[in-house]
Amino acid sequence: MRWIPPLFIALFVVLITSVMACGSVEPSQELLQLEQELRSEDTRQFREIPNAARYHEEARQYRRVSREAQEDGRGQRSQEYAILGLLRLQTAEAIYLQFQNIDELNEINAQVQQVDPQIREYTQARNELAQELQILDREIKQAKSGTASLASGEGGGDIVAQANERIAQADELRQEALEHNADEYDRTRSLFERAESQLERAKDLLSDNPRTAHRQAGFAVQLYEEANEIAIPLHAEMVEKMQPDNRIRAIQELASANYSGRFTENLPNGVRIIMARLFEPNEEDFRRETDAMLNVLADIVGEYQEFTVRIEGYTQAGGGATQNRTLSQVRAQRVRNTLIEAGIDGDRIETEGFGQSEIRYPGSPDNNDRVEVVFRHSER
Repeated sequence: MRWIPPLFIALFVVLITSVMACGSVEPSQELLQLEQELRSEDTRQFREIPNAARYHEEARQYRRVSREAQEDGRGQRSQEYAILGLLRLQTAEAIYLQFQNIDELNEINAQVQQVDPQIREYTQARNELAQELQILDREIKQAKSGTASLASGEGGGDIVAQANERIAQADELRQEALEHNADEYDRTRSLFERAESQLERAKDLLSDNPRTAHRQAGFAVQLYEEANEIAIPLHAEMVEKMQPDNRIRAIQELASANYSGRFTENLPNGVRIIMARLFEPNEEDFRRETDAMLNVLADIVGEYQEFTVRIEGYTQAGGGATQNRTLSQVRAQRVRNTLIEAGIDGDRIETEGFGQSEIRYPGSPDNNDRVEVVFRHSER
């Protein structure tokens, strides 16, 4: 064996040490934590929610580049990437929890709706009692005044004619109250119904007891006047609210608040809601945790009845185009059936399947397993 000079051996050791120094370093605690959380089953559920899925995917990408930097010996850069990945994962978790809370909120709202009718019933009973006392007081005063007037012959003419005149006046006020929807508003419905009862009694008593009929018609006049006075500003506010432009703006804001601006598109005459990741890949079945999305959709469709509804079905790329088009049509029909089960008139809803012809999310294939719901105002 040839003798190797000590100097050469020393240089060789230095070279090996330098190469090893340029190699991988120990992974940071942040990288280990990121990898552990990404392996967690709870974290994987973030992929089921469109917004959370995007941040979950970004966290995975930061894990990859952090691991590459660690293997290249760039420890500080690896740690920075891992921290960014953890932040993305925290954002995904926040979005996921917010989406999960929708179901809890719906349950709470359902409980509140069960209590509210009782509260409203007690409040309405109290208000009706107060109105009853006011009406009774007026009845007593007017009965005294009316009896004295008729007994003394004041006003002249036949009492039957006077009763008919008062009934006609009540009918006119009734029509005016109906024009302002006094029979529909919570604050005026009770007054209107009482006026209806008084007017009906007046007409029934006209032939047999015109004096009492005259008095009952007078009570109806007062009640219709009071109901109409309250209903006029309520009706004006409702008319303004129901203007097409205001209704379009309202449904756009409601859609954006519930589905986020990323998954809504404002149209000149309505709004488009993109319900991404609604279905299992290559299947017609809804994903888990989509009930809240569909329930909100049913509420919007039910509230904005002057809007036409078009449900467009889509799939991700891959497979046969004809098969995907059929699948997308089935998906759109499933959403329509869900709305009908919620009480929506099926005649308002049309469907069409487009298959894989319009890929909206090329970087996130599962988001393309979607439907897009288009609302258009019937007067625009």
